[in-house]
Amino acid sequence: MSDSKRYSFAIVGCGHIGKRHATMVKRNPESELIAMVDTRPKDQCGGMEDFEGVPFFNSIEELLASKLEYDVVNICTPNGVHAEQSIKALQSGHHVVCEKPMGLNKDQCEKIIYTALQQSKQVFCVMQNRYSPPSEWIKEVISKKLLGEIFMVQLNCYWNRDERYYKKGNWKGVYTVLTFHRHHVLVVWRYHQHSGKICRLHPQGQY
Repeated sequence: MSDSKRYSFAIVGCGHIGKRHATMVKRNPESELIAMVDTRPKDQCGGMEDFEGVPFFNSIEELLASKLEYDVVNICTPNGVHAEQSIKALQSGHHVVCEKPMGLNKDQCEKIIYTALQQSKQVFCVMQNRYSPPSEWIKEVISKKLLGEIFMVQLNCYWNRDERYYKKGNWKGVYTVLTFHRHHVLVVWRYHQHSGKICRLHPQGQY
């Protein structure tokens, strides 16, 4: 793809995160929102006023069967279908941005990567805290060896989720706490991989 072109996106999943993706695409002068997808009727998705005129489909299959042209498919659906939908998008010749987790197990993730390689397409899993100020700070501390040789890491994560986060709804998919929050723990772990030493993580999040 040329660096000068506008990249076009189709958003699969019109919950809070899907609409956030769509908003960011619309705000970026180098990107274009081509389509949105949700299993619910559009008038039941809520907050869709900002996306009037954007073609809407009720399944990823309908989207992929349409004659619309777009570069990237954003997977923002419940996590149990991330792998299946990512593979379908890749097989249809599109790049993929997938909300975490990319898959529910190693096998699913490897199938996505393999498909991307087969199709010569890019797949990107959203890790929004990788470049957060605390993450960048700890990466700098480790890289510069300001603490000397590190043998163990203890991570205390005190993010709070009130009752709104756990109210009934189908957006969470399965294995909610593990699949949503383990990724942020792994960010710290990855920073230590280069040392060749085993680091122990003791997450103590409050949920």
